[in-house]
Amino acid sequence: MTSEAVVDRFSTNAICRQHNCINPIFPGLQDLQKLKAATWTCPDPDSKPSLKFCGGAIQHRVALMERDSEAVEKQEQMASTAYFYHLSGMKMDPWDNRDPEARGDACAQAVWHMVCSTYLPKAPVHCNKGETIPYLVPCQSECRGYLNACNVECCDESVQCTLEKGSHFEEPFRNFTGYSPAMAPSAECTGSSARRSAGVSLLLLLSAVSSSWGSMSRSNLAVMTVLLVSAMNLQGCDIMISHSSGTWETRPNYMLSFAVKSAEMEEDSGVTTATTGGRRMLTKSTINSCSLDLDDSQKCNGHGKCKEFVTGVSFCQCATGWSDPECRTARKSQRSAFLLSLFTGFLGLDRFYLGELSAGTLKLATLGGFGTWWLWDIMWIGSAPIYTRSHGRLAADLPHHIFVILAVIWVAFMSYFIFGVIGAMWHESRILNRALLKVEQIQHHLAKQRLLSQNEDMEGMPRKTTMRVAAPPGTPDFYGSMAQTPPEVKLAAYKNEMSPFFLYAKASEQPQVKNSGAFQRIGSGSSP
Repeated sequence: MTSEAVVDRFSTNAICRQHNCINPIFPGLQDLQKLKAATWTCPDPDSKPSLKFCGGAIQHRVALMERDSEAVEKQEQMASTAYFYHLSGMKMDPWDNRDPEARGDACAQAVWHMVCSTYLPKAPVHCNKGETIPYLVPCQSECRGYLNACNVECCDESVQCTLEKGSHFEEPFRNFTGYSPAMAPSAECTGSSARRSAGVSLLLLLSAVSSSWGSMSRSNLAVMTVLLVSAMNLQGCDIMISHSSGTWETRPNYMLSFAVKSAEMEEDSGVTTATTGGRRMLTKSTINSCSLDLDDSQKCNGHGKCKEFVTGVSFCQCATGWSDPECRTARKSQRSAFLLSLFTGFLGLDRFYLGELSAGTLKLATLGGFGTWWLWDIMWIGSAPIYTRSHGRLAADLPHHIFVILAVIWVAFMSYFIFGVIGAMWHESRILNRALLKVEQIQHHLAKQRLLSQNEDMEGMPRKTTMRVAAPPGTPDFYGSMAQTPPEVKLAAYKNEMSPFFLYAKASEQPQVKNSGAFQRIGSGSSP
């Protein structure tokens, strides 16, 4: 896309699927301008701060936002707050990722690195204690590492670590000019180490293509080149529909969505009213009800309790069935999802319940992936509270022993149905087909030996086809063309030893057919 095309416009990719497209799009972006405007000083080179939350993410000297010993602790608390709320905005449970360094979740670790680099910036190596220093924004590698690890996709050009010429955002992010174009480690930005980005992945792809250059024909190489160029230029071309605001900017700001509104009283400097007694009521919006002087019943919306997340900072830990930082969002039930998967999984209702319309439709069309997908989802949903794309983690309201008992019963029932009922029907059908085939062979053998002069000898003659064909429509109780024979002809045919009806009656007396339920079902009504 050219620089002229990006001014105030973002292209719309209709075939793209959005993921983790939230507002603010980057961790800590809501405070970035405030951090840039703050006064930063060089720390004491002889003292090393004890970092608890960001200890594993920071390997540099940390610049101080305030000239006191508690500055780093306050900055780390701000970083932990941004981490908690950004994970909540992505429908991830922060309490499941309380220790990002040990947890191992790549996305949570990327958010952790990003917020620690944002709120604990690097101080220059040769600065003097107390000297005023510039704020070093996070490196581009930190930003790209987050985008790749969390698979952030908004299907337009609004997700940019370094803004292209002419690009800008709306309030409150109008002054955001992007992160540093430098890659960590660098003296120009804050970052622990360079992370693999999309550019590195593209280089690896090109390397793989070049390694197989000699083994590819010219036509295949031309097709791959066209596809690669088309894929790289699909988003942003001038013929696509465009929009003025970035997709993530149109989403509700999660900091406002998770805000707590509390009523406060203060002296009225102007007109007073009798209802307020000379004071006026103000509504104050803030985040984290655990930081307010409220009764315990008013905190966490009454659906949770305050618990220390990191040293000095407490957040709401919601009760089962509730989520978000203030416990106001009801979770989807694991028990309901499991029961839907158990009894109606072949119809895809469990996927519809989880908000996955595409997967539910495909599962319905294939009747549970011909049983395999059905079984997979039963085990997947019932074994542990899973994460969904739109509703976060399911409520852990399904006892594990209940899941095990119901799963074993389901497997036993399905095994009996498949290997018992269907197997028995298939076995009876094979016995019947062999008997009927034998009778038909006898009939045609006798027909060749003797000229049939009576018309009833030919009535009801089976068609010269394999015995495995289905019965004619509308005649499920008879076999082949015999069902079309008039009743008076059938009656006369039973007395004729050359008649098919007579031979079928003889076939029913064979030991391997006599007790066959399949033969009795098909041959019902054919005896004299």
